[in-house]
Amino acid sequence: MMNTYFAKLDMTLDTSDVFTDPAALRCNGEYLRQQKYGVALLRKKSFTSVPNRSYVAADKDAERLIAQLPQRLLNIEVPKVWVLDMQAPVQEPEVMLAPHVDGVRVTAINIYSNTNGERTCFYTYAAGGEIQEVDSFVAKDGDIWLMDVSKPHAVELKPAKNRRVLTLSFITTPFDVVRKVLSCLPS
Repeated sequence: MMNTYFAKLDMTLDTSDVFTDPAALRCNGEYLRQQKYGVALLRKKSFTSVPNRSYVAADKDAERLIAQLPQRLLNIEVPKVWVLDMQAPVQEPEVMLAPHVDGVRVTAINIYSNTNGERTCFYTYAAGGEIQEVDSFVAKDGDIWLMDVSKPHAVELKPAKNRRVLTLSFITTPFDVVRKVLSCLPS
């Protein structure tokens, strides 16, 4: 059975010089509010939730990255290019970007540059507030992962470590559509 939450992509994208200091980029948003998924998980385990900041990649970088994607994907939707930045506090042993769904996009291609063994977890959520982990992965620097961010997911962070991800964000194109187009790429 094919995973319906995420897939590691066997592709490369030239991201040189894109992962710049977020202070030099325009902030796209800061996400602080705990969604119902995170509240449900707090009933099962103790953790400190950290905010996630999103920055808009420079236009020249975004254009260069987008030009590397298959035209048949761009004909469906041209993704937004953002840099996600998560800072885990030093003093907290159990730190995570709490379970959430992304409200502004449905599918993401994440390109990892600053990893520390963090685990990305996906969950099911049932009426009544029951949350259950269903699958997870650990990305390494240089990995590219396709994710269905319309489903509850979280990131277990490492204390005192910064996590930065370059993400190609599809606002309306579902995970299965993007996966199908990308699975047709030559190896």
